[in-house]
Amino acid sequence: MRVLRATGQVVVARGRPVGTLQAAAVVLLALMGFLVVTQVRATRHFREQPEVRTRNLYALAAMLRQEREARRQLEEQLAALQAQVREFEQAAATGRTALEALRRQVEEYRVALGLVPVEGPGVVVRVAEGPARPGQGAAVVQYQDLVAVANELWAAGAEAVGVNGQRVVATSGFSQVGGTILVNLRRLQPPFVVEAIGDPATLEGALNIRGGVVEGLRGLGLDVRVERRDRIRLPAFQGGFKFEHARPVP
Repeated sequence: MRVLRATGQVVVARGRPVGTLQAAAVVLLALMGFLVVTQVRATRHFREQPEVRTRNLYALAAMLRQEREARRQLEEQLAALQAQVREFEQAAATGRTALEALRRQVEEYRVALGLVPVEGPGVVVRVAEGPARPGQGAAVVQYQDLVAVANELWAAGAEAVGVNGQRVVATSGFSQVGGTILVNLRRLQPPFVVEAIGDPATLEGALNIRGGVVEGLRGLGLDVRVERRDRIRLPAFQGGFKFEHARPVP
């Protein structure tokens, strides 16, 4: 070791030992820096881990709230749609019921007006000229005779009446031109057959009542026969309805 003196200062100088200390100091500083960096990184790592987990929990909670809200809205929409379906079903059922009732009513009106063919039990009344009487000619059937039979049947509860295939309705007209009888403006040829649908016993009893229409026609010399039938078929009315003066009352 050498001691140098210069301007009153003493400087101790070493050779190789000084370089060794410097290298050791550098290594120590590097090691300390490495340890410091490692410690900082570790600290950051431990500090960031809970923060990441917390953020994930917040995100999951937010997503869960959104899913719950979306589900609630879908459930409300589903309930509203189900309510609409129930309303539509009730309306459809009510409409079907009303429509069926309307159809039945219309069908009844069509039957009453004679616009559809009908069939059922009833009676058949045959009216023809009777045998000639001494000193008198044979009795001839007049349209009034057929009107009397039809009216008696209506009064006894007949639901449908026809004469020689012509359906008799409210607007049907009976008339006679010469010796030809017309019903619904159609010419009829003898023998004349009046058919009525209704209770056979009631209709027959009304016609054959003492002093009734059948007894009166036979008294005029006409041949009148009444028969019960289990099934009678009457055609629909072929004419039209035209009202020039009658109007429905509001």
